[in-house]
Amino acid sequence: MSIEQIRGDTKKYNFQRINFDGNPILQKADKIYFTVKKKFTDSKFVIQKTIDDMTFDEEGIYHFTIESKDTDKLQYGKYVFDIEVIDKNVKTTICRDEFKITEEVTFSENES
Repeated sequence: MSIEQIRGDTKKYNFQRINFDGNPILQKADKIYFTVKKKFTDSKFVIQKTIDDMTFDEEGIYHFTIESKDTDKLQYGKYVFDIEVIDKNVKTTICRDEFKITEEVTFSENES
C-alpha cells in the first residue's frame, strides 16, 4: 500500500485491521501510530498521526487526514511509513511501505 501525496494538499486515508481468518477486527485498538520518516532507520519522524487523530467506524475502518501543514515544508521525494497497532500490550506492524511527496503546481503563496 504505497502512498503518494501532493505536497501541501489535504488528503484522507483509511485502513482496516484484519484478523488471521481475513475478517475485519471490529474492536478499536488501544493505540495506533501512522508514522512517516525519511528512512526506516531514522529516529525522528516527519509526520505522525495517533489513534487520537483518527475516527473509527462500525465496519472497523480507521480514518485519518494528512493536512496541508503536515507536508507543506517537506522536500519532494521518497519517504517510508508504517502503521503500528498496540492492543492489549501486543505491538503489531500492519503495514510498512513507501510514502512519496510529489510536486504541487499551485503553491501556498499563489493562493490569495
